[in-house]
Amino acid sequence: MQPAKPVSSQLAIIAAAFGCGEALAHTISGLGRGGRHGRGQVLYPLPDREETSLLLEGLAQEAAYGREGGVLVLHQFGPGEFYGNLIDHGGDIQVEALSDGHALHYGEDTMLRLMESYGGVAMAVARQLARRLAMIRQRMVEATLLSATGRICAELLRLSRKSEDGVIRPLPVLAELAQRVQSTRETASRTVSQLERRGIIQRRDGGLAVIAPHRLEEMIY
Repeated sequence: MQPAKPVSSQLAIIAAAFGCGEALAHTISGLGRGGRHGRGQVLYPLPDREETSLLLEGLAQEAAYGREGGVLVLHQFGPGEFYGNLIDHGGDIQVEALSDGHALHYGEDTMLRLMESYGGVAMAVARQLARRLAMIRQRMVEATLLSATGRICAELLRLSRKSEDGVIRPLPVLAELAQRVQSTRETASRTVSQLERRGIIQRRDGGLAVIAPHRLEEMIY
């Protein structure tokens, strides 16, 4: 596994996630149980653990599994996002690590006390939930109205906008990309290859750079 981020970087992530200043972030950090995990590990649900966790490093995904083996990816998230009992409670939801990572784990009572004691914390959690619901709604619209190629282009554009330089890091795993947009690895591979040949995207510095976002957006519809 990769070495942990510096404490200052972790405090900045905690402060942003909980909507608080550095002093309170330091206190909140001490209330959590830190732990590292490996790629492919199931992060939620875990037996006998009623916890909400804050991802500090790595990537993970929230997925629903059907009785017949079908998989629906609901959300992919990274550092600064919550998962666990408070966020994902109920149903057949599972959170699994897409890379090695590190998280802080909070007991349910601890999270509720923080939200009751600090209005900013409650607002920050509520805003994150609202953003996640909006993303799920957007995916439902795309699944109904867009072709598989369009959904792949929309996801690549969305991922590129998370970085200042338009580079998706790490390089997307095609099977995971296809799963997120309810397509196949073959379709994802073919679409990415076509985009590369047209100069719309380019492999760069261990990632995938979107060179012409306006052209990528045109291919969504």
